[in-house]
Amino acid sequence: MNHVLGRNHPVDSALGAARRHLVYAAVFSGLLNLLYLAPTIFMLQVYDRVVPTRGTTTLYALIVILAVSLIVLSLLDLARMRLLLRASIRLEKRAAEPILHRILGATTASAGERSAAIRNLDTLRSVMTGPAILALFDAPWAPVYIIVCVLLHPALGAFALFASLLLAAIALASEHATKRGAAEAQMRAGIQTRIQDYAIQTAEVARALGMRQAVVQVQLRDRADLVGRQAQLAATSGGYLAVTKFLRQLFQSLALGLGAWLAVRQSISMGSIFAASLLVGRALAPVEQILGSWKNVLAARSAYAGLSDFLRRPDDTAPRTALPTPRGHLSLSGVSVQAPGSDRMLLRDIDFTATPGEIVALVGPSGAGKSTLLRVMAGALAPDKGEVRIDGASLTDWDREALGRAVGYMPQSPSLFPATVKTNISRFAAVHLGVGPELDAMVVDAAQRAGAHEVIQHFPQGYDTMLAIREAGGLSAGQRQLVSLARALFGRPSLLLLDEPNAHLDVNGEAMLMKTLAALRAQGTTIIVSTHRNSLLQVADRMLLLRDGAIEAVNARPPAANAGGGGVPGGIVSSLSPVAASGEARA
Repeated sequence: MNHVLGRNHPVDSALGAARRHLVYAAVFSGLLNLLYLAPTIFMLQVYDRVVPTRGTTTLYALIVILAVSLIVLSLLDLARMRLLLRASIRLEKRAAEPILHRILGATTASAGERSAAIRNLDTLRSVMTGPAILALFDAPWAPVYIIVCVLLHPALGAFALFASLLLAAIALASEHATKRGAAEAQMRAGIQTRIQDYAIQTAEVARALGMRQAVVQVQLRDRADLVGRQAQLAATSGGYLAVTKFLRQLFQSLALGLGAWLAVRQSISMGSIFAASLLVGRALAPVEQILGSWKNVLAARSAYAGLSDFLRRPDDTAPRTALPTPRGHLSLSGVSVQAPGSDRMLLRDIDFTATPGEIVALVGPSGAGKSTLLRVMAGALAPDKGEVRIDGASLTDWDREALGRAVGYMPQSPSLFPATVKTNISRFAAVHLGVGPELDAMVVDAAQRAGAHEVIQHFPQGYDTMLAIREAGGLSAGQRQLVSLARALFGRPSLLLLDEPNAHLDVNGEAMLMKTLAALRAQGTTIIVSTHRNSLLQVADRMLLLRDGAIEAVNARPPAANAGGGGVPGGIVSSLSPVAASGEARA
């Protein structure tokens, strides 16, 4: 696998790999700024040599030298932009893969934090080719122009230094005034984007329930708040930028006036009058450019800080020592999960063991913690306390990709990817195994055992049907559940975790599911299944009752259940034996 991460920050490593491009870009920036002196020198020579002596030959030579200098300047500018573009591409190649792995593998980050991470990387990449980095490269050469002003006359140098320091102070004041507002506006924009995307996804429900007007009003209120924040920030930064432009133009004109005054006093030549104006303008230009692109500078700094915070989280994608293919022995010890941003516990001190060839049914009221428990078992969610072990090894010690291929997991709300049905069922295995009859046979086998084969054959292109990029992938709830179940069964996993797998199945589908689970148990597969319907209890070896995030009772042999029932009957629940957290629940 190519996503091996080093000890360093992935972005730092990528920037280190692009250091050569950045160094050459800086060198070319120095040469560019030296060549920017060519028009000033040309003007000095024309006024001080050509005009007094009427030397047309000298003028022709100066024109040729100026043209060559400007051609070289243009070529250097083009080369600098290409170097920065290559540095941006190097950043993408070296940092995108490890960051994407971290985003998809993070078990302690929210969906919003994962989305922000990739946006931050894109922000850094775009800034590397924008005007902000060019201004930063040019800024260190402002003292060179001030020194040239000093060579013309100390008064011109002092004036250029004063003007540069004043504009730099304004730039720092602008940064101080907009720093907090920019961070808040960026955070609010990210939140607003996620809320708006979710509102679009649930538009059908809003229309059906008469909520459209209310949702629109909420969206407008949130957008107005965001626009207000952004307008206030733009007004503040725009004010500083306007002051900077005014002062730069004023100082450039005053430099011309100062040069004229010095020429009248015969302290400098006539050509130095215009040269002084050009040099002061060139010395002040980087400060104005930085202030004009300060928003991008702040965005880049915020993006780097956000990426650093995200990458400080535990790295679940780091390479692990290869372990044998798991047999399916599952154990949980003291597992607790706390609701994000709340003191409420979703799971409390769960101790539980399941052995190969055993089917355990999780039962309990809605909100009892069944789905959360299955997510923890699957490694989709990291517990706040306690640990999960498979075949005696902690979940954190397993290579997650290798372990994932031996685990079948079906969440309560199956998430299908915008790809073909075959690709979804095969878990994108064609990327590793390649396309061929062997993979096709594995896909069909999984679909047949899930009872999905006949349904899939009625899709427009069968297994090659492309799922849409919208809720449910364009399938009905029952179809989506069958495809998701087939995906969980792909590769004949040794540990199968199913969350409400029969929620949308008909009687025939449930019968097929029960038959498949019984066959998998005979093959030694460990199966944990949550359900609100009684039919699956007939094939379970044990029932585990969860209530308020804790194991309340366990029954080694569930009573016969009525297959047509709509939930766990009171008689079954009352027959469950209370257990202590450290007692029979571990057996």
